[in-house]
Amino acid sequence: MKLFIKTGITSLILASLIISPMASAATSPGLGAANTFNVLSSSYVNTTPGTTLAGDLGYTTGPATAPTVGGNTHVANSTYNQAGIDQGNALTFLNSQPCTFNFAPGPINLATDTTHGPVGVYTPGVYCMTGAASVTASATVTLDGAGVYIFRMDGALTTGANSIVSLINGASACDVWWTPTQATSLGANSTFAGTDIDAAGISVGDGVIWNGQALAFGGTVTTDNDTFTSPTCNTSRGATPAGPTSAPILPNTGSGSSTSFTTLAVAAAATLAVAVLGALALKKQRSL
Repeated sequence: MKLFIKTGITSLILASLIISPMASAATSPGLGAANTFNVLSSSYVNTTPGTTLAGDLGYTTGPATAPTVGGNTHVANSTYNQAGIDQGNALTFLNSQPCTFNFAPGPINLATDTTHGPVGVYTPGVYCMTGAASVTASATVTLDGAGVYIFRMDGALTTGANSIVSLINGASACDVWWTPTQATSLGANSTFAGTDIDAAGISVGDGVIWNGQALAFGGTVTTDNDTFTSPTCNTSRGATPAGPTSAPILPNTGSGSSTSFTTLAVAAAATLAVAVLGALALKKQRSL
């Protein structure tokens, strides 16, 4: 009996240690049909030559000057429409995740803030702002370490000219997400990384280098002699967004099941806890 109790308590502690970080870690959504797009918009504006897209381009209303597209161009076809649905589902999934850090109310300069940690340096997590977000001109924001980064702001996203979003120590553009509620504007000759989902519109200044995706289905994307590269991302990227009328689901470990590993682990830990408590109660009763 003593051996069972000790083993059970040890297992319960280990289960708690395993579950805790998994439950709080940020998770990238799947992008479905939108996964291959560098630019997805209702209206796409490009008036000067020089813009290059490594991936796909999608729009309803096209540009005066076509960019160089390494992938496919989808003009209001079925792939384009499905990508728009998948963009919306991914945004819902991102916005459903709990904040791991809340900034003080109001606009936040990500390059100068020190309340979250070292100035200009961010580790994986969900960063939430009640106002706009910005990066000062010529400043650098460094994303440090492998994992998912979600920057959620109730306002616009603006980066200054010559600013840089840098990825180090395993950070990947596949797992960097920006979800402003107002328009995005990237300054000239800046370097940016990740997927920006912003139906309010995305304006990319002259000479920007962007490793990632501008997803603005329902809005306008404007480019000007810019270079888009595409990170090599897993098609699912983690969690699969739910269908258009369903709530997003958590990651699962096997096909045909929408139950997450965390959910199963929690259930197992709860069952173990009941067994341990029952054994302790039985031991106490026998000692009386």
